[in-house]
Amino acid sequence: MASFQGYEAEKLDPDTRVRIEALEAISEAKDDEKAFVTLKEVALDRKQPIALRCASLDALTDFKKFDILSVYVDLAKNDTSEKIQNVALGHIAEGTKDKNKSVDQLVSLYNATPGERNRKRQTVLFVIADVGNDKAVDFLANVARTDENYELRSDAVHYLGTIGGEKARSALYQILRSN
Repeated sequence: MASFQGYEAEKLDPDTRVRIEALEAISEAKDDEKAFVTLKEVALDRKQPIALRCASLDALTDFKKFDILSVYVDLAKNDTSEKIQNVALGHIAEGTKDKNKSVDQLVSLYNATPGERNRKRQTVLFVIADVGNDKAVDFLANVARTDENYELRSDAVHYLGTIGGEKARSALYQILRSN
């Protein structure tokens, strides 16, 4: 049974299924500008079915020659669909070999998200923890020490424990010793 970004193929209408298959075939041309532009347009088009947009976001990850990170950041920041935002956030972590750049983008999104939107901020923390590099540890430690929201602070502590390593453990010891 085929699955498209968490959607079972049999549950999608035949038109959407065939369009996803066409999108996947188009994406085989990984350095082709027209293919990139087409996938980007589908991903950004809010009138398209969510499953098609998700498949387009997934396909964009293979286009290393183009700036896919800006597409993901735009969607994570501005899209009205929580599903699209979450898929885009996940791809930000994977979208570049420079993990510091990914963390910088995710931190910017975290800081730009209003405090009352804790669910999105929690998702961003999770994705930052998934990157798990030193920059991610530094950010999570800062959130754990200073964020006004207890849940976010608690999540950050949990993720530090999950990341492990000397730097994360050191941050946890500092948090434990602080007043």
